[in-house]
Parts: sequence; C-alpha cells; structure tokens
Amino acid sequence: MTSYEWESAAFDGWTPAQADSAMRWVLRAMYEAQKELRKRRDAEIDAKHTFESAKRSAFFSPDCPKPERGGYTVADREAFIERECAEARRVFELATAAREAAQDALRVLDKQSVVLASLNKNAQQAFNLAGAH
Repeated sequence: MTSYEWESAAFDGWTPAQADSAMRWVLRAMYEAQKELRKRRDAEIDAKHTFESAKRSAFFSPDCPKPERGGYTVADREAFIERECAEARRVFELATAAREAAQDALRVLDKQSVVLASLNKNAQQAFNLAGAH
C-alpha cells in the first residue's frame, strides 16, 4: 500500500475568519502571479525578436560563409549563424524558461485556490453546525 507524506501531517482546523484570510491571500498571490507572467511573456517576446534579428544579421553578414560547390557548405553557414547568435539564443531560452516558471506558479496558485475554497466552505459549515457565528 502506498503511503503519502501528507497522511501523517497535522492540519489545524480553521475558523471562517482564518479561511477567509487564506482566500484573500491566494487572491492577492494570483493577481501578483498574473502580473509576473505578463512581464515574463513580454520579456520572452523581446528576447525572441532580438534572437531572430541576430540570426538575420548573421545571415547577411559579409563574414557569413556562402555555400558553393567545392567550398563552404550549408552546415558551415548554419554553424557560423549559430556561433554569432549563441548569446541571443541563450537569453531567449532563459526568458522562455522564466515565462514557463511564472506560468507554473500561477497554475499552482489556481489549484491552491480551489483547495482553499473547499476549506473555507468546510469551515463555514462546521461553524454553522456548531451554532457559532
């Protein structure tokens, strides 16, 4: 039988006020995560445009090998372009990874909000059953 770490974890019960506070926290966190994701998407687009521009510049550079029979090959040209654009590619790939991480963070917060909503409902029901207000 599989055992999970959370099975032995102790979680204190919440009052409706604590549950409401947690819901407000996750709402603020989701808002901030959305702003961060927007910023990371913009940075990724900027990095992509910079990378594509660097590739075009390298391709049309007078130093770029021109493929011809018995001379440079297409592979030589592509290797030159890759060398010339390596830093722009790295920045673009890092920007993509940062955007994906921001997207993952927002997705996690979304899942947490569902759990918190359920806990909030449970806390409200428990207090209503107990006659507490």
